[in-house]
Amino acid sequence: MTASTIVHQSLPTCLAAIGSIARLFPNDWVPAGLAVLALAVTIGMFLGAIRIRGMKLGIPGVLFAALVFGQCGLTIDAKALEFLRDFALILFMYSIGLDVGPGFLASLRAEGLRLNVLSVIVLVLGAVMTILVARNLPANSSPGLYAGAFTTTPGLAAAQDALRRPPISSEAAVGRSGVAYSVTYPFGVIGPLLVIVALRRLFRINMEDEREALVALEEKRRPPLDTVDFQVTNPQYADRPLRNHPLLHEKAITLSRLMRDNVVSVPTGETEVKVGDIYRAIGPRENLAELVAALGRPTTADFGSATGDVQRMELVVTRTKVLRRHLRDLDLVRRTGVTVVRVSRGGIDLIPTASLRLAFGDRVTVVGPKAGLQLAEEELGNCPETLNRPQLVPIFLGIVLGVFVGSVPLAFPGLNGSLRIGLAGGPLIAAIILSQLGNVGSIVWYMPQAANQLFRDFGLAVFLACVGLQAGDHFIQRAASGAGLALLLWGAAVTMLPVFLIGCFARMVLKMNFITLTGWVAGVMTSSAALLFADELAESDAPATAYAAIAPLATLIPVIVAQVLAVAAR
Repeated sequence: MTASTIVHQSLPTCLAAIGSIARLFPNDWVPAGLAVLALAVTIGMFLGAIRIRGMKLGIPGVLFAALVFGQCGLTIDAKALEFLRDFALILFMYSIGLDVGPGFLASLRAEGLRLNVLSVIVLVLGAVMTILVARNLPANSSPGLYAGAFTTTPGLAAAQDALRRPPISSEAAVGRSGVAYSVTYPFGVIGPLLVIVALRRLFRINMEDEREALVALEEKRRPPLDTVDFQVTNPQYADRPLRNHPLLHEKAITLSRLMRDNVVSVPTGETEVKVGDIYRAIGPRENLAELVAALGRPTTADFGSATGDVQRMELVVTRTKVLRRHLRDLDLVRRTGVTVVRVSRGGIDLIPTASLRLAFGDRVTVVGPKAGLQLAEEELGNCPETLNRPQLVPIFLGIVLGVFVGSVPLAFPGLNGSLRIGLAGGPLIAAIILSQLGNVGSIVWYMPQAANQLFRDFGLAVFLACVGLQAGDHFIQRAASGAGLALLLWGAAVTMLPVFLIGCFARMVLKMNFITLTGWVAGVMTSSAALLFADELAESDAPATAYAAIAPLATLIPVIVAQVLAVAAR
């Protein structure tokens, strides 16, 4: 008795009951197909929510549920399945692009550049390994093996699209790549977790030490903003206007309040420094210490006991006419008497320098007279409910642009035929570009976080369900065969070896903080399960920073690589 027969006969009787449902409805009946798809997603989400030793699959559980459905004969009309798969993929990739786009360019600087270079090396090594083992695998399996090993659903979609186009035009090849993806995907989910555990044990990591080192590194890289009250006692720097004051020039310090003769006001560029003045300053801690040491001494004076019309207000930027404008161009101090003392974007405090451009959704802290605050509020918008109301026109317009970008043929030397970024890469690139642009007139490319998460999860769940239903026919028999076991073993090697070796290099040679390293491992494998594991291990969301820095490239490069493997494998 073969292994395939043993596995097949050991299926729970409940699967046979599920399979009998397939005979109740025609395969091409769309309502029944939608019900099958929804049921597969529902069961898969329940499966993904099960925790085993503190870990859970999450949305990838949908793939396994859909494979079972396909094995039992439950499927969807091929045309409807293709449409649902592609549309779900577009939603998924477009949502990712809008989420990571605003910080994409910044992520390529400093640590982000190094993380991305290491990620590219891992993805290329994985491709080289796949090419080397392809001769031992069934034809057209290499794109699916690579996509499953790196859990890149967009990569699979791009490869299958290439296999459908001339000169290949083979649905059989598409099916073989889908089977290879389904066989290697499970270990692609587990593998990054094992790599993180192996790296921790190999280097005997003390998590508390890593947390302290990471905090110190972040404070050095992005000094936290602090507030200090000080009194001017040094006449050497008195009688000079703040606009040209040598101690304030290019120091990224904002003076939010001035108390003179027990009257509080908002200092402007024309305000002259006087001995006895008491200022409230906001800026990087080291810069504040230098300023106070040069001008005078800290004070505990009570601004609340003084007279004067100065209040504080937090506003949300929602008016399109101020977007992408420098703070110097708004000139709020001169026109309204209001000073911007803090700008928060995506949970990160930004120094309100004159060259800072406002973006939709920025949270701005301002101080000034009551009348001036009302004018500033009217100018900036301050309509929080706008942030929670998704705008459909930018979403669908962005999708249209993404489809066009993905359809542009790209020629590569040595390949017979052109490649396309496809529905996987096109919407991603379009969303990144549009999020960097911010807005065109009244059209703002901004999606509330809750809506973005919903679109992303919905798209990924439906896409995985479609892939599972498509590859599920006789999946167990194929997976338990000799070729299936070979795919599983080679997929495990492609999953673990490149990221483990480069991870060791990053730790030993580059001295990378382990918490950052865990986020990098999750990011290069685009593994949400590994990111969740890394967050829980670090007891913070610090790994998510590294994950977000490399997510765009780690998503886009496999799209190209998988197509190259598909075209080269024919």
